[in-house]
Amino acid sequence: MHKKYLFFLVLLFICTSLVIVSLMYGTVNVPFNRIVEVLMSDDGSKARTIIWDLRLPRAIMAFLIGANLAVSGALMQSMTKNPLAEPKLLGITAGAATMVVIIEYFLVSLPYIWFSPLVFIGAALGGAVVYTLSMKGNVSPVRLTLAGVAVSAFLHAITVGILILLGEDAASVYTWLVGGLNGLTWSHLMLIAPWSIIGLFVALALSSKMNLLELGDDMAKGLGVKVGLLKITMAILVVVLAGSSVSVAGSIGFIGLIVPHLVRKILGPDHKNLIPFSALTGGCILLAGDLLARTIVQPIELPVGIFTAAIGCPYFLYLVRKQGDRHAK
Repeated sequence: MHKKYLFFLVLLFICTSLVIVSLMYGTVNVPFNRIVEVLMSDDGSKARTIIWDLRLPRAIMAFLIGANLAVSGALMQSMTKNPLAEPKLLGITAGAATMVVIIEYFLVSLPYIWFSPLVFIGAALGGAVVYTLSMKGNVSPVRLTLAGVAVSAFLHAITVGILILLGEDAASVYTWLVGGLNGLTWSHLMLIAPWSIIGLFVALALSSKMNLLELGDDMAKGLGVKVGLLKITMAILVVVLAGSSVSVAGSIGFIGLIVPHLVRKILGPDHKNLIPFSALTGGCILLAGDLLARTIVQPIELPVGIFTAAIGCPYFLYLVRKQGDRHAK
């Protein structure tokens, strides 16, 4: 069997298993046969509320957010030629997070319909500042990463300052900043689903042109690719995918860094495989992380961002060391 199809079947099995286990286990355990019953009919029971109103939308959201973050990381790495690129490291997540707390403190009466567009603007501004600061001739991966770390730290300081002004009202926002899926419902899913689905499909549609971009800008132009327009479109997709995720789940890092590298090692650099399989793998990883966050120290629920950071930070340091060794040679 072709490696790609085998990988797909493995991911499908893992994802399906994780969704089932996520529905079954938590503070209240629900047996599998009962899950089937309450999903087939609304009997008004406590199990129906737990499964339909709480766990099912949360599981779908975990998969969708993981897919968003993984694909946005793949897009950034392709667009910047930087293997260290991902939304959290290059200011996009920090910009979105800062905009969220600005809305919470200064724009409380703002109609909810404006929430997502403003978060996208915050994400775009964060990424734009990083990219502008790193421009000096060609944008090098190291300069881009250093600018991202500096801007993210600055935006985080602003965010924390606003949270201090919020006082007691900031408790829930602090938890949100670490990254978590607690309390997400169908309304949150409806908020980001259109952005996510459109963004993921457009990314997949552009995958063949991304392959040409890997040959270099000049070669891609010679093959008929409008490089400037393609990169602008990719940047918009990153902002939409990462911004929509941050708007509901907070700052979940490193999925966009790890997943594309993992998929490349298994299937190679072809973006026709990289984009869809990064989405599937990212969804599975965040599903697994959220399951651990809910169950590992019951009844306390941990932010899922703790688990992604625990895996991602060592891998980031490994990549930095690898890049340093390569430049030394």
